[in-house]
Amino acid sequence: MIPDRRKLLLGGLVSGLIGYGTVVVVTAVLNLVAARSPFHTAALFGSTLFYGLEDPQLLQIAPGPVLAYNGAHVVAFLVLGMVCAWAVYIGERYPVAQWAMVFALIFVGFHVFAALVLFAQPLLGTSAWWQIGIASVCAAVTMGYYFWRTHPVLRRELQEIQMGEVPGE
Repeated sequence: MIPDRRKLLLGGLVSGLIGYGTVVVVTAVLNLVAARSPFHTAALFGSTLFYGLEDPQLLQIAPGPVLAYNGAHVVAFLVLGMVCAWAVYIGERYPVAQWAMVFALIFVGFHVFAALVLFAQPLLGTSAWWQIGIASVCAAVTMGYYFWRTHPVLRRELQEIQMGEVPGE
């Protein structure tokens, strides 16, 4: 396998797992703070998506919905990790593209967040936006920190070169 491709795939895999793990931990903590089972949100979303739950009051926390939701969630984060790793790869090789990558990630991230909140609002009520928001921001920070630590070229460029400026010109 080409070294760059290996680095790209490994970076996507690791960052996706970091983001997924962060969301799982943050969501579990938020559930515990709200005096619920740490598996409440995963069971609620899994029961709704895969088992047709319509009334959140009838939720029963069981392994099936929790595992089904987490399976879908980890796949989504692996895809997100690959997209972010690709964006970092492009940003390192073509510094002029960094603004476009930042814009694209923010644009897509906002729309995914909005879709998640719209899906979660009937299930979680008015707390949906902050629960998803806190977990999402924590995942973005941990994934970003991973890329920051593992990509010295990107780190140097972000510290020394203004975005859009081409080095040497």
